[in-house]
Amino acid sequence: MLKSISYKLLIFSLTFFLIPFSFFSQNLTSVPNFGTNPGELNMKLYVSSGISFNAPLVIALHGCTQNATEFSSQSGWNKLANLHKFYVVYPEQILANNNNKCFNWFDSTETNKDQGEALSIKQMVDYMLTNYSIDSSSIFVTGLSAGAGMTAVMLADYPELFNKGAIMAGLPYKAATSSFYAYAAMNGGITKTPLEWGNLVRNQNQNYTGRFPQLAIFHGNLDFTVNSANAIELIKQWTNLNNADQIADSTNNSFDGNSIIQKTIYNDNLNFPVVCYYKVLGMGHGISLDTGACPKQGGVTATYAIEKNFHSTYWAANFFKLLTSPYQISGAIQVSAMATNMVYSVPLTIGSTYFWKTPSDAFILSGQGTNSITVNFGLISDFIEVTETTSNNCIEESSKLFIDIENTTNINLHLIKSPSLFYDKDGNCITININGWNDFYSTEIYDILGHSIVQDFYLLDNKINLYSELKAGIYFIKLIGNKKIYVCKLLII
Repeated sequence: MLKSISYKLLIFSLTFFLIPFSFFSQNLTSVPNFGTNPGELNMKLYVSSGISFNAPLVIALHGCTQNATEFSSQSGWNKLANLHKFYVVYPEQILANNNNKCFNWFDSTETNKDQGEALSIKQMVDYMLTNYSIDSSSIFVTGLSAGAGMTAVMLADYPELFNKGAIMAGLPYKAATSSFYAYAAMNGGITKTPLEWGNLVRNQNQNYTGRFPQLAIFHGNLDFTVNSANAIELIKQWTNLNNADQIADSTNNSFDGNSIIQKTIYNDNLNFPVVCYYKVLGMGHGISLDTGACPKQGGVTATYAIEKNFHSTYWAANFFKLLTSPYQISGAIQVSAMATNMVYSVPLTIGSTYFWKTPSDAFILSGQGTNSITVNFGLISDFIEVTETTSNNCIEESSKLFIDIENTTNINLHLIKSPSLFYDKDGNCITININGWNDFYSTEIYDILGHSIVQDFYLLDNKINLYSELKAGIYFIKLIGNKKIYVCKLLII
């Protein structure tokens, strides 16, 4: 059935202009018959070469008048998928649903749980889980403008499905429930208390007892299409859902050295960051880009894909923890206390320089700036880290290797047999008892090579509650407190 849209709402849709199809070459695959598809959407899929078993999945939603191919090129998601090996699904709106190909984020018949377009997108995720090797704990959703409004819908309707989300120039869930109220919402005229916003989501999930997805918000402060006041309302909604207040816990007024990017973080009641807001000063409606060939760069400029030396897609992927190391550091991972002349290296790229970091009481004897260093260690178990800068000044992702200093006081061995791990009723939570470790507000969990392998957890009542599966192996849990940092070696057999 043809859906109508008000004249005022055309302002929302006309912020995107059609670009010739030949301008793009993203090699998306159309996927028919992915479900009952009550919202009558198209499903487009991007699969990078060499993708690994149990890979993450990103759902990326376009803006009005766009299609999946145009958005994939402008946003730069496919480049990141190639570098870091994850799947990208692009739901695509059709003219029969909306005259301007907007996702109907303002229509309750399309945004209530298990209805319309929301259910169609959920069925795309189900299709991927059935037909591809997907890490079910690493499913993310993002979108621009109308697609950002639908991103909020997916996070609200299916919190058990999505790990995190990134909303770019969007609005809170149920900021409007019909086209009549859509313009007022876009203009920033809809305000509610945090509890009121949160309850709109809870009402869709009355039997849900799990945690809600964390959220990254990207918005230009000069956006006159979707007023940036909506970013504040989004902060209210998702801090409330994540047991956080609306007082910023940290603010960086020149994020990553860019003076037009203000990053604000909101922590929950356990002091864990749950909402990040990237305000782009001097930018109107759209996504911000840093076009180029370096790992932090990407996308294609268009009317509402704007060069700002800040690639919002990259930082969304960073928020999702999708970014992987380009190589592994070679060297011993277990050394004796006060060990000397230990060598660590990475592959050499001609013309590159390498910056190394070591545990705080270790000393680099030689090699800083090169691909190989010689280190004298002390007593502290911690990471060796290296960052490569190439000859054309591209900064690569850093690589880490955890160094276990034997027979020292800051590391303990905890042996856990798999049957002793506690899983919640949904089968997706592991609880590790850490009695005796008090006053810790953050933890990081890595595999033996230093790769971050746990993205979501809660630290409560001397327990680490994980929402990712830990297979048999050795892990390192780094506990960060007000005065001390401890490292626990975790052996699961």
